[in-house]
Amino acid sequence: MIRHIPLVACLISCVGGTPNRTPEEKAADVRAYLSSLAPMLVSRTLSPEELAAIDEAAQGSDPLSAIDTVVRGWADDPALAEAAREMIQTRLSVSGKTDEINFELPGNLAAYTVANHLPWSTLVTADYCVGDDGATIDCDSGAPYAAGILTTRAFLKARASRFNLTRASTMMNTFACQHYPLAEDLEPRVPRERLRTMFKADSPEEQEDPQAAGAFGNGFACYSCHGQFAWHAQLFVQFDDQGLFRSDATGIQDPDGELGRSVGGLFASHFATPEEAAVPTSQMLGHPVANLAEAGAVLAASPELASCTTRGVLEYVLRLEQGAEIDPALIGDIAGALAPAQSTFADYAVAVFTNRRVIDTVVRSFHAPAQPAGDDQP
Repeated sequence: MIRHIPLVACLISCVGGTPNRTPEEKAADVRAYLSSLAPMLVSRTLSPEELAAIDEAAQGSDPLSAIDTVVRGWADDPALAEAAREMIQTRLSVSGKTDEINFELPGNLAAYTVANHLPWSTLVTADYCVGDDGATIDCDSGAPYAAGILTTRAFLKARASRFNLTRASTMMNTFACQHYPLAEDLEPRVPRERLRTMFKADSPEEQEDPQAAGAFGNGFACYSCHGQFAWHAQLFVQFDDQGLFRSDATGIQDPDGELGRSVGGLFASHFATPEEAAVPTSQMLGHPVANLAEAGAVLAASPELASCTTRGVLEYVLRLEQGAEIDPALIGDIAGALAPAQSTFADYAVAVFTNRRVIDTVVRSFHAPAQPAGDDQP
């Protein structure tokens, strides 16, 4: 298992540029690097042909050329679809089935997207879902529109919570790697006057709603976060706690229920007026949207999706913890060369694992002194 290390710049090339390394030593580093990736990306060890390509490249002037050849070859390996499935299931913690809900649908869509060479952004834009037989089906939430994974009951049920906060935060964390509060220029806040009283406060001292102080604790229901949460949570206002679309949703707080809950298994809105509270009209990354499908389309075309997918592929394949320390400049360099609305999962895998800094840092970790017992991290 690769040690959890910060992916920072190497001062020298660990594979190709270090002086006085023999062809055998160069080949060994390339083999170790690719051998660490293969089980996660294509569910196997290196093939005889791949090993031969490594040995041949090590004898030439560019030992790293074998990495490019092998990783690009994996782009057409059917097993890559299953890697994508597992990555999404791991990030969302959803899989399996109950009598009512198929929690495999997010993973099915990820695998289908890779198998059919579709853009990875399809996960939040598809107007269909994918059944266990690999065929397209209607998504199971019953909504009159679809936004891929976001409109599966698997996602909606697993992330149901008061005010739809968990659905909103999971969407933004999984597909944009954003945590509240977001930068104001990325997501301008809702004007205070449009929000319920409890969400207008900037501090516990400004909190005028006694329900907020009693239920959420000091400072939780503050404008700095909820001025943006409001936009994203509103997209889910018409989905109940079972992940089903409800056209009768009002977004109004149940006067006899827990704070953040509406009636009939639905959740309350951040917005003050009944007219705004009842509808999914909202904003995503500064763009007005009518519903979750339009929000998914905005996410799909955003640089944030490209950066987040780059990070997700690194974390998953290198077995890093989600949110691991990774140089933002590295993420930016890789993601900047990819088109978020068009790049496939294979495009991300190739861009990430043929990147010289990624190669150098991972190989360097193989040669790092062992850490004291108890200090290793996955």
